[in-house]
Amino acid sequence: MRAEIALMSGSAFAVTHHAFSSGAGRTSDGNGSHASTLKSPSYTKSVSWQHYHDFKGRAGQPPQNVQKVQKELSFDCNNISDGVKIYLSIDATPNTAYPSAIDLGNADVGAVIEDGKGNILKPNDSNSLLEMNPGSLYEDVKRKATATITAYPVSTTGKLPAAGDYSGIATIHVELE
Repeated sequence: MRAEIALMSGSAFAVTHHAFSSGAGRTSDGNGSHASTLKSPSYTKSVSWQHYHDFKGRAGQPPQNVQKVQKELSFDCNNISDGVKIYLSIDATPNTAYPSAIDLGNADVGAVIEDGKGNILKPNDSNSLLEMNPGSLYEDVKRKATATITAYPVSTTGKLPAAGDYSGIATIHVELE
């Protein structure tokens, strides 16, 4: 799955997910292949971002009164036995001033993705994993893995960002253990 995150100064914050199923999350445990495919349609969620001046003096924090975008992710998994753990991680270019945020092409602003407990999923950090709920077994060999993520803009320097459109891309990886 690819998640596109875009900020448009003074207008909106959007997250767009594109679903795919070919080979998503494939791994093998020696006893056979595990496969996981996204079962969610593509979507875009826009949230008003009219008070970008609230970024000033807030390095490492979102602007005051920001509306965070939350999405429940759902994956249909086949051949997943009991005890298998499913993890989600983020691959993206980190912001140079605040590496926990995804770079959006402007040093003063970035995008953060959190798990359902408010922990930041740091880009390219192998220790920053979200353990997904594998769900109950159904039809003898299937499970529906789920996770909640939240995305929002964050000030990376505490400076007012220049007017303009900002965008960045993060790839969400799903791994089986």
